[in-house]
Amino acid sequence: MTSSHAAKDKFYEDLHALLATVLNEDKLIVLGDFNARVGTDHAAWQGVLGTHGLGSCNDNGLLLLRACAEHRLLLTNTFFRLPMWEEATSMHPRSRRWQLLNYVLVRRRDRQDVLVTKAIRDADGWTDHRLVISQMRLRLQPRRRPQ
Repeated sequence: MTSSHAAKDKFYEDLHALLATVLNEDKLIVLGDFNARVGTDHAAWQGVLGTHGLGSCNDNGLLLLRACAEHRLLLTNTFFRLPMWEEATSMHPRSRRWQLLNYVLVRRRDRQDVLVTKAIRDADGWTDHRLVISQMRLRLQPRRRPQ
């Protein structure tokens, strides 16, 4: 196992452990540059991957899809029909093809709270990735304090 494989395994091990600590009734929003291409096979990943994925799936994409399936999360970026410049988050340096690598994840039951998730072109920053924004309508319930 190479060090990059070990680092990926450790990352997903830590992610699984962290997600397991979040109470089921809590809202959960995960944002990240997963360096994962999840592809377009929404039939195989029903409830996780929407009909507007991009490109092909890579090993990191498979790891992310499995983690989402296990924790009942969905990739909000793939549920909205958008122009390419609002869907893709990065351009591959050699192929010059746009790809989707950065994601906003929510619980499946909270899908209706997400109004849109998209990449924006003109955000300032020292990165080759586009900023991803997600507009949501959150209905939060105050927690009751134990008496």
